[in-house]
This record gives sequence, C-alpha cells and structure tokens, in this order.
Amino acid sequence: MQIEFFNFFNLSVALICLCSVGYLAFALFALERFNYKRKRSNSVNDFQPPVTILKPIYGLDAELIKNLRSFCQQDYPNYQIIFGLHNDKDLALPIVKKIIKEFKNIDVSYVVDSRIYGCNHKVSNLINMYPTAKHDYLLVADSDMRVPTNYLSELMSPFADASVGAVTSLYSGSARGKLASSLNAMFINEWFLPSVLISRILQPIKFCLGATMIVRRDLLKEIGGFKSLSDYLADDYMLGKLISDLGYKVHLSDFIVENIVEEASFKDLMLHELRWARTLRRVEPLGYFCTFLTDTFVISSFTAAIFYMATQNAGLSLLPILLVLLARIVLHTRTKQITGSSSAGSIWLIPLRDVLSFSIRVISFTGTSIQWRNNAFNVDQSGLIHAEEDLLIELDSVEKTPDLATQQNY
Repeated sequence: MQIEFFNFFNLSVALICLCSVGYLAFALFALERFNYKRKRSNSVNDFQPPVTILKPIYGLDAELIKNLRSFCQQDYPNYQIIFGLHNDKDLALPIVKKIIKEFKNIDVSYVVDSRIYGCNHKVSNLINMYPTAKHDYLLVADSDMRVPTNYLSELMSPFADASVGAVTSLYSGSARGKLASSLNAMFINEWFLPSVLISRILQPIKFCLGATMIVRRDLLKEIGGFKSLSDYLADDYMLGKLISDLGYKVHLSDFIVENIVEEASFKDLMLHELRWARTLRRVEPLGYFCTFLTDTFVISSFTAAIFYMATQNAGLSLLPILLVLLARIVLHTRTKQITGSSSAGSIWLIPLRDVLSFSIRVISFTGTSIQWRNNAFNVDQSGLIHAEEDLLIELDSVEKTPDLATQQNY
C-alpha cells in the first residue's frame, strides 16, 4: 500500500511538473502569436476623436519629466492633458509646472485637490480632475508610463467600432537603478505580460490595465462614474469588468507602453508585489490559485528532489530543472526582443525571480493586509479595500475640510 501511494505521489509530482512546463510552452506560443499578429496588423485609421488624458500623480517617479513629456508630444489632432495632484506640497508639482510652460501650444493644465472619496486615492484624483475634462473619450495612464508619438493614434482607432466601450494596452518593464527594479521588470515582462496574452487566447478580455485605459464618457456615467471604483484597489480591473457587464467590448491593443520601473529597496518590491498578489487573489480566486503552475523553477526543483529520492540518479533528477531553465531563458530572451526592453534583468536572475514569485504567492495566502502609498488597507473578498481604523478617522476628517481644489492653466 505504501509503495502504491509512493508511486502515485511520484506520478502526481511529475504530472504537475509537466503542466508547469506546458505553461511555459503556452506562454511562448502566446508571445510569438502576439508578435506575429502585431507585425501584420494595421490598426490605425482615420478615426481620431478628441480625447482627454487624465494623469494622476503622486510624488517623484523615476524620470518623471520624460514620462510626462512623452504624452505632450503626440502626433494627434486634438487632445487635452490634465495632471492631478492631491496637494501643493507634492514634489512632482514643480515638474508639472515646467512641463506646462514647455508645451504652451497644447491644451495642458493641472488640478490640485485634497478631497478624498473612498480608499483608492488614485481614483479620488481622477474624480477631482473629471470636472475639467472637455472631451467624450477619457484616457487614464499612470505617471510611470512612457509612450511614443503614435500612442494616441494607435490606441484611439479601435473606437471606430461602436461596440467597443473601452480600450487598454499592454506594458513592459524597463528597470532603472537597483536589483529590485530589475526583478520587478522581469515579473512584468516574463509573468504578467504573457499571462494577459494567454488570457486573451482563452476568452475575450473583460478587464483594463493601468498602463492605459480609455473609456467613453457616456459609458463611464452609466456605470456610476469614477466614484464606482473609489473603494477598489484594482480600479483598472473593475473598470473593464463594469464596461463589459454593459455588453460592450474591452479591446486589448497590440500596442506596448513602456513602464519605467524603479524600486527603492527590496522591501518596497516585496510590498508592491504582495499588494498585487493579494488583490488578484480576491478578484480572481480560482485563476490565482492555478497560477502556482507558473512557479516553474520551484516546481521543477521539487520534482528533481523527489526523483532523486526515488531513483538515486542525479543526472535523471536534474533533467526537469534543466528543461525548465532552458524554457525560461528562451522566454526571457524573446520577451526582451519583442518588447524592446533591454534593461529588464538578466538570465542569471531567473532562479531568484522565480523563487521570489513563489515566496510572495505563499505569503499572499497568510492575510489580507496591504500597504499602498504609505497607507495600510485590508482587501475583502469582493476586492474592496478598507482603511484601518485610525486611517478611517483620518479620511473622515479630510472629507469634512473645506474645498481646497485649485486649477492652474499656463
């Protein structure tokens, strides 16, 4: 009986390892399929409606001035840019003012407003900017994104199809600075990006990504405006879901935005990825549980250990690890080539990156607490975030203060 159980256990471990290798093969297929279709697509058309770009800003991101400048250099006939900040002490404000003075020829302004609506301060920023938005298409993009001049032309063209209610885009990580930044960029490029492409193959996309999410104003009003997202950490996910629930398509563009990644420390990297992991575990519990198959290096190492105990054959036992490492190196290399992200870690970091992902996945099941922008929250089963008791008192006092909103145009 013990021998039968041992054989069954070995067979189960081998099967899990094969499934994990299968995931890598699927990821490579999805990546190559995406690259093939992108090279042969011609999505740009004459549909270029006016669009308002909303840029929520909090503090100094890496190379912020270059990131913001890229949005002001669009080869597009009519667009408005609004930068939003929560207070006039924000260190990014002087950079925002400099950008506005530099680009006097376009419609660009900023809003400083301290009012808070719900726990998601980024969404509060969007709510505060919304009254000054002029156009019927609203584009939200994070402040750590950088784009080429054809960004708007590429991203707006899918709206020529009236059934499209929202458009979003992929993004790739480009590291700046320390080891932690390279590890984060590798996570974005080698785990997150392929997982989105796999999802698109399996079913229609029903979510947005924070790199870029564009929505029609009439549909945004129908779902309750930005306020409907104010207590969700995954506001991008929920925006796409709510638009999809109305019966409209969420179009995932083949356009890739550059995400400038800079993690100040290894601790910041851990908190950042743990926040993402616990949020995904709440909004997609089954899908998140199945992502353990993506911990390929850890699974293959465990398989190798089991094989060695069973066979005492070191060469045969190392085969799963070598097979997985080879596939991971190919995925790492091709992702770099396809995204053009040269500063996204090296192949020598693959084992560390995979062990780190596994560790964060395990930790994500030990609680619901997250840290975001120097604030502590809990994520409930529906993906809503709740401030801790002392923060709730602080937020309540902020909401009761007089209106501190100001707008400046240069």
